[in-house]
Amino acid sequence: MYYNTEDYCLVLGGGGAKGIYHIGVWQALQEMGIPVGAFLGTSIGAVIAAFLAQGAGKSLERLGQEIRVDHVINLPAGFKKDGELSIGLHALPGIPDLFSSIISNRGLDTEPFRRLIGNNLDEDALRKSGKDFGVVTLDVTNMKPREVFLEDMENGKVVDYIMASSAFPGFKNPKIDGAAFMDGGIYDNIPYAMARKRGYRRIIVSDLSALGRTRKPQIDGCITIYIKNSIDMGWTFDMNREFLNAFMLLGYLDTMRTFGRLVGYSYFLKPDEESENAYTPSPSIPFGKKPHYMRYDKRKLLVALECAASILNVERVHAYSYGELEAAILKSASATEDKIARVVDTSREGIIALTKGLRETILGGVFTECPYYYDRLVRALFQPSSSSSRILKKALEKLNPELPIGAAWIASHVSERPVATPVFSTKETE
Repeated sequence: MYYNTEDYCLVLGGGGAKGIYHIGVWQALQEMGIPVGAFLGTSIGAVIAAFLAQGAGKSLERLGQEIRVDHVINLPAGFKKDGELSIGLHALPGIPDLFSSIISNRGLDTEPFRRLIGNNLDEDALRKSGKDFGVVTLDVTNMKPREVFLEDMENGKVVDYIMASSAFPGFKNPKIDGAAFMDGGIYDNIPYAMARKRGYRRIIVSDLSALGRTRKPQIDGCITIYIKNSIDMGWTFDMNREFLNAFMLLGYLDTMRTFGRLVGYSYFLKPDEESENAYTPSPSIPFGKKPHYMRYDKRKLLVALECAASILNVERVHAYSYGELEAAILKSASATEDKIARVVDTSREGIIALTKGLRETILGGVFTECPYYYDRLVRALFQPSSSSSRILKKALEKLNPELPIGAAWIASHVSERPVATPVFSTKETE
């Protein structure tokens, strides 16, 4: 069969539940009208590649919204709660049943996952779609990898090959014609080389930063667009619905930013040249102290907003306009100012204990609040010229290079709450 290798080939990496990210990537590609003619995947990437090649993207989105841990593996009741894997003292009574199942199946029983795929994937539609499809798996019988395309899969065995590609270590090994198979991520978690050998020279990779062997891509003579999750979230089998929704959205946002439809570093901003041109920064903002990764960026408003949002830990998985991000920053800064005022409204003994704890927290680098909170406490509790103030601010800025610009931008837009407690000298707080 002839495949148009001028279309993009979408290569989807493995990563368990984190594969929900690939759905967000696909949503963005569809929205931008990017032509994709081939879908190759490993492990969960193979599952999603099959649905996309079939043209069942909407069904895939629905499954992504509904999937639970009991759709993937058979577990005793005590090991699951609200659709998530749950391990604790409450699960102890179910351990004998779990061990018995593992022994009898020679691994965790993934029959629910097979049913889920089989009930929702239409093999005939996949074969008639005109799209190229392939998976990577590992033949346990001879410990050799297999890169299998649709035309090499016998009729009625597409689900078998998908299960073979996604048999995570510890899962029951699927068998095809007597041979046992294991997760393809052990050989190549991102089958980029498979796409190149097929002749594709326009390739989009979706990388989940997951466990598995990732081979260095040979990109010479080819257009490669590499999309990778910009935030580490969840773990391989995290079925928490809030995480799944957020990680799918992150796939969409990362893709839109990769293609230039959104801008930013830690945040996702809609380009706004008009606001940039109209921006007149306060002279107090030290743009000469840009974080290293922003040093060549001429967009002063974007730099200021990113720095301010970063030191306040403003929600990142969201598409903001400049105005929306500014509003989120101001709201968070105001709440932080209120918290600072409450914290320092205490006795002299309490303030001394607070400054001691603040010093230990900053120098230890273990934070429970946003960087701006600690920066404001330093400024509220120590004289600016004191050695403690200089040491603590230097330590904070080393860990959070966005602080100088971010704190200055916030100070130019938010009135700092006056504190009743006097600022102590270094000797009084030691």
